[in-house]
Amino acid sequence: MQHVIVDGSNLATEGRTLPHLSQLEEAIDAYREENPQAELVVVVDATFEHRVETKKERDRFKNAEAAGKMVTPPAGAVGRGDAFILKIAQKMNAVVLSNDSFQEFHGEYPWLFDLGRLIGGKPVPGVGWIFTPRTPVRGPKSREATKKAALPVGPIKKLALARPDGSKARIGDTFTPKALVPEPVRVHQLAKELGIESKDVLLFANKAKIEAKSHQSMVDATGAEKIRELHLIASKIKLSQLAKDLNVKPAELVALAKAASLDVAGPASKITPAEAVLLTKALEKSRRPKPEPVAKAPRPSQRARATRGGSHGGDTPTSKAATTANKPIDFVSFLATHSVGATLSATVTGFSSHGASALVDLGDGRAFACYVPTARLGNPAPRRARDVLTKGVTYKFKLAEVDATRRVAELSLATLKTAEKTPSKATPKQAAKKATKSAATPPSKLAKATPKQAAKKATKSAATPSSKASKASKPVKAPATKKRG
Repeated sequence: MQHVIVDGSNLATEGRTLPHLSQLEEAIDAYREENPQAELVVVVDATFEHRVETKKERDRFKNAEAAGKMVTPPAGAVGRGDAFILKIAQKMNAVVLSNDSFQEFHGEYPWLFDLGRLIGGKPVPGVGWIFTPRTPVRGPKSREATKKAALPVGPIKKLALARPDGSKARIGDTFTPKALVPEPVRVHQLAKELGIESKDVLLFANKAKIEAKSHQSMVDATGAEKIRELHLIASKIKLSQLAKDLNVKPAELVALAKAASLDVAGPASKITPAEAVLLTKALEKSRRPKPEPVAKAPRPSQRARATRGGSHGGDTPTSKAATTANKPIDFVSFLATHSVGATLSATVTGFSSHGASALVDLGDGRAFACYVPTARLGNPAPRRARDVLTKGVTYKFKLAEVDATRRVAELSLATLKTAEKTPSKATPKQAAKKATKSAATPPSKLAKATPKQAAKKATKSAATPSSKASKASKPVKAPATKKRG
């Protein structure tokens, strides 16, 4: 159990001029929620009751004090509440929760500078209270208190060196310093290093007969190494147990362990957690299905490429589907949903020199690969598929053909663009000229023309060898005579 001494007056006044009891209660609740194993002792100044903002809070404070939830120092105590807090914390080997640096007590309580002994807290808008370890801030008061508490220093002794045989050192002797002794470590620091709780470290220390009573106890380097060894031994698991957890045969794990150069003799061998993670990943990799081989499309011959490049349409050898064959299950699902001539949606995924590739969504994260030849994108066909389609865009297509051998389908654009010319409205003179050139001109249209126009049309329709011959046929005015009669 972690003992925490709360500087109630400091937290209740954080960001305020006068203390606020509700703010102190919020801080206590937040710390208990974050550290459920902590036992809190809340200490406030003797004047706290008279400085709170409202009478309602005064009554609540009196009830809390009567119930023993909050403690005040004796009246007239030297150092007020700060000295009272530090004395309690020193006696209980507890953590101090405060934003105060206690500068005037740095000489008397040097443990304030130990990591984890002083924790600060602040309310963050929209987040709540945030608690973090802190180090006291030094200042003039701190230096003065440290100076008063310092022991008197005597004269500095000269460094005296001796040889291994005990004789005095001489000029020219070389001395090799001994290895530095590692510094001791606290229980909670060792727990953080091993990723376990402080109580587990205390159990290991008791097993190794190392004196440690709380999370703040110091453990020397030798004891810390023993605790690390005990933790490593306790963390090891049998290979057979790991195989049972992974639902595999122990022999399979033994083979994987030997392939990974682990020191394993059989299913009864023990491995560390890191080695267990390594074997688990190796097992997943060994059971991962291998990808199916991708069938490459046959490369068209030079003659076929030349034919395609010249015509830009028609069924050339390269205008057939050249996409990768789909899986049988996807092919069956596609045929069960779509039939030849049906309209479907497909997303363009790429282009080639002879068309484009597209994917039809089958649901459940599956898709069916189709081929869109250039010849099926317009009439006449465009020069390139990218002139009509855009990569990543979904279009409406028609299912034109299915190749069961290759398990692919060929699509055509649902709305083919044709280069048909729309007839324009012609003037009467242009209509008459067009009627003259046509061999199958209805008589009704000739009747509407003037006598001069009719004679001109009849002259042009005759198959004369030259312009002179047409001039010789001027007497032909029969249509005009008939009309006059």
